[in-house]
Amino acid sequence: MKKLFKTLVFASLLSLISCGNNVEKSRLFYDKGMDYLYSSQFEEAIEQFDQSIRLDSQNHEAYFYRGCAKYNIFQKEDAVNDYLKTIELNPEYLQAYFNLGLYYRSINDHDMACYYFKIAEDKGRPNMEDYTKHCR
Repeated sequence: MKKLFKTLVFASLLSLISCGNNVEKSRLFYDKGMDYLYSSQFEEAIEQFDQSIRLDSQNHEAYFYRGCAKYNIFQKEDAVNDYLKTIELNPEYLQAYFNLGLYYRSINDHDMACYYFKIAEDKGRPNMEDYTKHCR
């Protein structure tokens, strides 16, 4: 019985260690994606964020910034999906609500733009007055 318990503990530790390695590897791809994003190499950034997400599917920032890269190459619907996934993983990531508001404003969907702008404002994102002043 002790041997089984030790084996289970060892297996659990190995699992945790390997997960940690994936998170670390994910962070490397994320960092490289950010470098590409900041240098406006959006396709390359997307590839790096894809790798980051494959290794750590809970990395809300990788989804968010992949969405930003996609938005910049006019894959706007895909960007929206990434912003929504960001919010699913981290409902307090206010920039995702703001970016959704900007998207809906760009397609003249005033109601949806206001919906997301108001959420960002209500959750505490600063400087939202110019975006919400015409919302009901």
